[in-house]
Amino acid sequence: MRFSINMETVFRDIPMEKAFETLHLLGYDTFERWRVPPEDIACVQALMQTYGMHMSLCCPDFFTMNDPAVHDEYEASLHRVFDTLRQLNCRHLVTQVGQDRGVSRQGQHDAIVRCLRRVAPLLEARGYVLLVEPLNDVRDHKGYYLTSSHEGFDIIREVNSPSVRLLYDIYHQLHMGEDVQAQIASNLDLIGHFHMAGFPERDDRIYEGYDYRPLFAYMNRENVQACMGVELFTGTLKNAEALLESLQTYATAL
Repeated sequence: MRFSINMETVFRDIPMEKAFETLHLLGYDTFERWRVPPEDIACVQALMQTYGMHMSLCCPDFFTMNDPAVHDEYEASLHRVFDTLRQLNCRHLVTQVGQDRGVSRQGQHDAIVRCLRRVAPLLEARGYVLLVEPLNDVRDHKGYYLTSSHEGFDIIREVNSPSVRLLYDIYHQLHMGEDVQAQIASNLDLIGHFHMAGFPERDDRIYEGYDYRPLFAYMNRENVQACMGVELFTGTLKNAEALLESLQTYATAL
């Protein structure tokens, strides 16, 4: 299993160079970020080269797809981020879909599918993969539209493009009451990336409220290729180091 470490959560308030150095010393080579502002690109490039790092994903700057009126704006946001992906040699983007608009769910569902079908050829031509992320609306994202991975997988199937996959966030789907291991096992071919965090607090206690070890063992037995993004808050550098050291036991693809 390849772990992808979120620099904005695991290393929150820690200087970027120290974060890269720590990952390298602990044997990790893959990281992710939510955003990389244009003014940070040169610095990130230099640190990636210095420490032999690969960036697994980042986000565009606009997330709404469930409203047909803003599909032009959504496509424009992808064009803006394509240059960042090219410069950082990154192939995956994470997208959300928007807040529930209070209109029919079928209409919002269909709007998301239309938007994804519209942008899929742009992604396919460049070799990029767009990852659609369901979130929980009971704790962290009140009013968000896409909370069920069941509907998320339906959307991916309807779009039917190798450049559109689901980001399965275990933390969010635990809050939504899903049997995460069953969902993962039933839909592995549609998942392009995973996220994990301690449950229920989104912290580094990943063996307590929900014990990730059986899931890690399953994923290694199945030789799952999608990265496991570590998107949780550790609080301190010492805690981050302890967490990453413990994950090395399951990291078979470093």
